[in-house]
Amino acid sequence: MTNLLINSAKITCSSITAHTRNAQILSDELGIELVSTAEEIKALNRCRYNSFIIVGAAFYPKTAEIEAWIRQGEVKNIIWINNEYQVSPNSEYARLIKDYPSVLISNVIEQGNKCKGYDEFHHINLNALLFDCESRPIEKKYPLLYYGTYRPGRRLYLQRYFSESDYYISSSSKNIRKFHQLCGINARFCDKLNWEQGRETLNLFCYSLYVEDEYTHENFNYLANRFYECLKCSVVQFFDENCRETVLQSGYSVAEKYFVKNKQDLEQKVNQFVFDDCLQEQLSDWKQQAIAERKEVLECMSVLLTNR
Repeated sequence: MTNLLINSAKITCSSITAHTRNAQILSDELGIELVSTAEEIKALNRCRYNSFIIVGAAFYPKTAEIEAWIRQGEVKNIIWINNEYQVSPNSEYARLIKDYPSVLISNVIEQGNKCKGYDEFHHINLNALLFDCESRPIEKKYPLLYYGTYRPGRRLYLQRYFSESDYYISSSSKNIRKFHQLCGINARFCDKLNWEQGRETLNLFCYSLYVEDEYTHENFNYLANRFYECLKCSVVQFFDENCRETVLQSGYSVAEKYFVKNKQDLEQKVNQFVFDDCLQEQLSDWKQQAIAERKEVLECMSVLLTNR
């Protein structure tokens, strides 16, 4: 009997969500079989598996079929891996978590999770998995980028830095409408980033701005995937001053000059700082720490996922 890793949304060649990339990394690094659709799962021999690891909480219309397939045989463990605060597992997986011995592994402190009925909790920095130290050509064409989905908890910060801005925001077309309609900002919008290994479009940018949800100021969440993605793509990071506590608790040393308080402050530093000097400073401060952090996370996940 062995483990089966189930991504909560269908995996395609263009999948970019952090939880999907985490699932792929865990599968590759720990040698756990990964599936993501009801068709893939029902083609398997149910008798081979007794521990089921679910990653993320994305909507998938055939989750009930997966739940029914899992219930057909022995279930030793249900493990849910969550990298977002205030997120609940799909209702079908929530039932499995309540009905069988279950473990919640999360980026977020326990009270920031909405999952109920689990037996065991582990607070682990899942986003560190997204870092790698593969050498990439440094090909910079653009000054600064913010990227990600629109989130109401960041509205005030996005307005502060990107109202009538010449800097870039990368998001899906659906989210770009939200940036316009719900946030009222006009920046240079561009498509979602490509995350193909070694050809990441993030590498075309010199700088990025790290902002976080207001909720996270007082409810610790490990540094976002954006921190590790920028580090591996040689992007110098500025941090909104309200993120100080998160940075401090994450254990990374950030020089005072990289904290910013408004649009004018950010623009002045982008224009005046020497990119190469800043990049070398941040790489020397953070790269080895991120490598060690990722190794530690993989070792911990190996114990939690494969030694049960």
